[in-house]
Amino acid sequence: MWRLLPLIIIGLQLLVYFTFINYLKTTRIYKPSHRWWALVPFVLFNVSFIVINLTWGRNFAPPLWFKYAGVYPFYIWMAATFFISLWLLIGKLIKLPFKIPVWIAKLIKPLRKKIGEWKEHKAIKRVDLSRRKFVRYVTMGVSTYAFGGAAYGMIRHDAYRIEHKDIKIANLPEELKGTTITLICDIHAGQYMDENDMREYAEIVNEMNSDIICIPGDFVNFDVRDIHPLAKAFRDMKAKYGVYGSLGNHDFFQDVEYVAKGIINESPVTLLRNDAKKITIKGKDLYIIGVDDTRGAGAYMPEVIKYYESVENNLKQNDPNFNNAPKVLLCHKPYGFDALAQKEIDLVLAGHTHGGQVVPIKFGNFNLSFAATVSKYIEGLYKIGKSNMYVSRGIGTVGLPIRINCPPEITKIKLV
Repeated sequence: MWRLLPLIIIGLQLLVYFTFINYLKTTRIYKPSHRWWALVPFVLFNVSFIVINLTWGRNFAPPLWFKYAGVYPFYIWMAATFFISLWLLIGKLIKLPFKIPVWIAKLIKPLRKKIGEWKEHKAIKRVDLSRRKFVRYVTMGVSTYAFGGAAYGMIRHDAYRIEHKDIKIANLPEELKGTTITLICDIHAGQYMDENDMREYAEIVNEMNSDIICIPGDFVNFDVRDIHPLAKAFRDMKAKYGVYGSLGNHDFFQDVEYVAKGIINESPVTLLRNDAKKITIKGKDLYIIGVDDTRGAGAYMPEVIKYYESVENNLKQNDPNFNNAPKVLLCHKPYGFDALAQKEIDLVLAGHTHGGQVVPIKFGNFNLSFAATVSKYIEGLYKIGKSNMYVSRGIGTVGLPIRINCPPEITKIKLV
């Protein structure tokens, strides 16, 4: 899929380009030379990005003036053209069922003649002209929204929000009521999240002074070497009862063992790889469990469910306190909550979705985003029976450093 991504992006941009040229042809200002002038930004933004990545790769650290003059405009261009192309593609797909019968009919000479005469009718021409004007204005509006939204989303992509949530746990011992957990996830250390950015987040997390800190996955984006600046940034992160983490799918993209060793050896994070840690607070036990989210975990995560069942069975056999003690599970993806709720896990902490990251339309619980097409669990608190799950929007980004209607999130949870 990742190998096909450049071809998909090029195909979508070509759709935008040819649609724009076809529009110009309907105006009085069109000249054949405009085809080449319109091609300039497409070539400029794409070739420059390829050259920079092939020459400097992840280590490319341009001065601030170049970021504003060259890098940021590229992000805006890519995001805007992507959404414009989707708009155009959806329009073509909607029209396709109507166009196919007409195309077939035109293969028959008598019908082709009738269709030609029908199109020349004055009433049909007026309707067609009105339709074209409407589509043109709507497309202009979508384009304006795409470029404006992309610019705003890039500028505000790191404008985090601190969320405070009280989560009721059934049969929680009085001694554990008021226990606080800071949730931070989807860091995606790399080009869009450098050491200085991560150090700022670490300081914020420490200032929240929670009893426990939990990080359910995606420490790095793609390059395993990015675990080292993350570890440096997080080296002073601390909580009274510890910092705990589990691995996400991005941590598995290249060399998961390298990422795991970096976390274990260089940071204060206790990494739970299909394992559990018992914490005793005021004489009462609380279990923190972490499961790996491998690349092949799948949408319903049968592999991840099996990891949890293995940990659960081991604890049931060897720890008599486990059954009656509250349990917090760090599970990167939220997709398997229906199955995990059958285990009556008190609290599942997840991320992965970024809350949609780019959400063109958001109204109440309605979330129009790619994440919404994959899962009903996108962000916030969910409950099934005795089980709760909180899905964080995370702090990092993938694809492009852009967030729309979906600010980064650090969450302080209080168990009640």
